[in-house]
Amino acid sequence: MILKMENIEHRTSNIEHRIFNGARMSSHGMFGVRCSVFGVVFWFLLLAPFCLSAQAPPQLPPGGLAQLQVAQPAVDVSSPATATAMFDPPVVRPGEKTFYRVNVVATEFSVRWPEKISAPPELKFGPEAHGQMTGFLGNTFRPLTSFVYEVQATATGHFAVTNFTVEVYGQPLEIPAAALDVVAENSNPHPARQLALEISETNVFLGQPLHVRVMLPAGPGNPVEVLQEIQLNSGGLMTDKTTMRQTIEPVNINGQLKPAFICEMTVTPIAAGPLKFSAQGFAAGRELGGPPNYVLLISDPAAINVRPLPSDGELPGFTGAIGKFFLDPPQLSTNRIRVGEPAHLKIIFHGEGDLTRLVPPAPPRPRDWEIIADNPPGIGYTFIPLTDEPNETPVIPFSYFDPATAKCVDLTIPPLPVTVVAEGLPTELPPMEDESESTLPLKLSGLAPVPGKTAASLEPLQLRGWFVGVQLAPVIGLLALWQWERRRRFLEAHPEIVRRRQARRALRRKKRELKNAASAGDAAAFVRHAADAMKISCAPHFPAHPQALVCADVLAQLDDAAQNGRAGESVRKIFAADDAQFAVSPQKQFDLPALQSDVDAVLLKLEEKL
Repeated sequence: MILKMENIEHRTSNIEHRIFNGARMSSHGMFGVRCSVFGVVFWFLLLAPFCLSAQAPPQLPPGGLAQLQVAQPAVDVSSPATATAMFDPPVVRPGEKTFYRVNVVATEFSVRWPEKISAPPELKFGPEAHGQMTGFLGNTFRPLTSFVYEVQATATGHFAVTNFTVEVYGQPLEIPAAALDVVAENSNPHPARQLALEISETNVFLGQPLHVRVMLPAGPGNPVEVLQEIQLNSGGLMTDKTTMRQTIEPVNINGQLKPAFICEMTVTPIAAGPLKFSAQGFAAGRELGGPPNYVLLISDPAAINVRPLPSDGELPGFTGAIGKFFLDPPQLSTNRIRVGEPAHLKIIFHGEGDLTRLVPPAPPRPRDWEIIADNPPGIGYTFIPLTDEPNETPVIPFSYFDPATAKCVDLTIPPLPVTVVAEGLPTELPPMEDESESTLPLKLSGLAPVPGKTAASLEPLQLRGWFVGVQLAPVIGLLALWQWERRRRFLEAHPEIVRRRQARRALRRKKRELKNAASAGDAAAFVRHAADAMKISCAPHFPAHPQALVCADVLAQLDDAAQNGRAGESVRKIFAADDAQFAVSPQKQFDLPALQSDVDAVLLKLEEKL
């Protein structure tokens, strides 16, 4: 790099020397100044890339779009699954509570847990609770699944739950054994760690929101642990996570104030009858330093009685609101409106209950108004008058259920007075040009000398039955025109179809003339019409004009048997008789009825080929 820089400086000095000599040789002073400026600019452009490359690139500040480009840790599900088992606490007295915990480093859905665990009869296992937590270990996320049983021992001794095998990710995994010592006297007792569950009410109605508090009291030394993945174990409750609130407050535990982590939430029962539920959540453990030791904690079950709403006494406008609500006086944006102009009605509810889930009543459908409800979460209506007859807004029925009195309470939105002005009429009268005229009483104008246009009905045109047909007429016409053009193009590409159709039409006409000639006994006309009919039947096959065909052309359309049979003889006889009209000798007489049947048979065969 140093050698390159020296070469560049040497070349640059040579270039400057040449420019300087050129400037001295020039007799014009301005030319020398321009050349020296050119040398400085040339030198700067030549050395600029090397100077810029030596500067360090600017560092992007953390956050924003730069963090989106940083690779996030992946969830590790490919590592071998591991399992641990223990009793918490491991030493208890008879009748005391302990928890049997099994932690599996795998996803919850990949573990096929047995319905019943083999244990000594002295250990009474309660219902099982399970959950999954994803923790950060090293540079990856590892899923952790916990299974917890509440256990009570009925006798003293040393008991153990032997190891057993479960299926994880389709592979067998051994759950290690766990031992429990049940002693008569415990000099250093450690109470079982569990959650506390408080509910605001135990006797509620179906759909009535109630408040639930999940608490984790601090342990020895008052360390407060944070709960994660909190949930209620019940299928009959719906949890509103938008109202969840987490705080750390002192609580009374056995007559002693202790700090506790508290999670408050609002739940709504969705099933009637007795209902039991418990809470669970993951605590981060009590170890200082190192990775967190997540522990699944559960609470004692709480019981509530969910009563269905009474069917009698329901008022109009009930949308499921349960609590105690109040309605402020409605506010209308204006009380003087034109026909077709909107006016907004603002409604404000307040009271005791879940106002976030308050559903406004459905608007009525009066004849003179069009009412549009506001989109959630707004509560209000837009009124549009359709006529100038109403003088107040419609009544909107609404009611709610009060659980304190177990009755529905009427909270109907009352009507408000309005003045509706017909469309096209001014809201204010224009001032008179002459002030004296303003004192004159107002009166209607005289009758029109000629009656105006009459209408059979005031129903709009678009609401009449024939209006749909008028709207569909252009479409039907375009479809018909398209079909006609399609048919025309097809016939243009296949002219033989047109010739056959014209030949069948002309043949039917000739058959009628042939029948009339036979009925009149006119042999000459019969022969002439018969020959023309045969020519018409054979003309499309050549194609040629019917009058250009001869007897041989007609016989060519018959098969060999027909040519040598009675049909061929009849064709020859007809053409011979037709040609005999130009002969000098008199025509030969023939049996007209017999010849008519033969001609009909020939024409039938020729018509079948059209």
